[in-house]
Amino acid sequence: MQTQKLQFTFNGTGAAVYLCLGAVPLSAKLINIEAGTNSNFIEWNRNMVGSVTCYGGIYMTGSTGVYTKLTTAGIFPYEGGDLMTTANQTSTAYGEGIYLEKDLRNYQADTVFGPTSATINRWTLDTSANRTGHFNLSGVASGCKIGVGSIVRVKEDASGLVKEAAITALTSTPTFTTADYVTLSRAIGSGTVTFIGGLYRMAPVPLGKVTAAGLYIADTSCNVNDETQSIEVEINVP
Repeated sequence: MQTQKLQFTFNGTGAAVYLCLGAVPLSAKLINIEAGTNSNFIEWNRNMVGSVTCYGGIYMTGSTGVYTKLTTAGIFPYEGGDLMTTANQTSTAYGEGIYLEKDLRNYQADTVFGPTSATINRWTLDTSANRTGHFNLSGVASGCKIGVGSIVRVKEDASGLVKEAAITALTSTPTFTTADYVTLSRAIGSGTVTFIGGLYRMAPVPLGKVTAAGLYIADTSCNVNDETQSIEVEINVP
């Protein structure tokens, strides 16, 4: 048995949410990474379930640095096995949903949720100092899953290395082809695009599917509606 550390993001729901990760983790850390200057977070591990004072984890308020022990609110094991229907999965819209699963898809050639046609396969760095550039194809104005938070991998022409960054800003609606339109988390030289992920690395579980095991997040202090959440977990794998 080996331990694997995994990291995902999801759009905050402001309500309880199930993260269907494939197994119940050994530990987890939930961070609100879009909460202004001070980010709140919750840490939880399996040892805490034996405590009557913090079986939901420990919550830290970023603005004060104060730790609070959690019981009914917090993070809890979830064994999965729920069939998704309109009664329990009340929305399957991207960035919504009560039950979420991993979404590690490459959207660079997805003509429904990515470019309007063909494949985004070219990145041009326009202004290195600003980390800005553009792609070779436009995005879909409505329903596009590529945006702020998307992971981008580019094989640089000059170095031949595949480098990874995230989109941190877009000038306006997804056109992608305008110079300096896309801002990355670091400057990557012009080259061939090999991967573009969605804004979030978790998405609603489709109706008709049975959920995998993972975590139940009962907290709404970190999990604020429409604020990006980062979840880091350790999971045993065979």
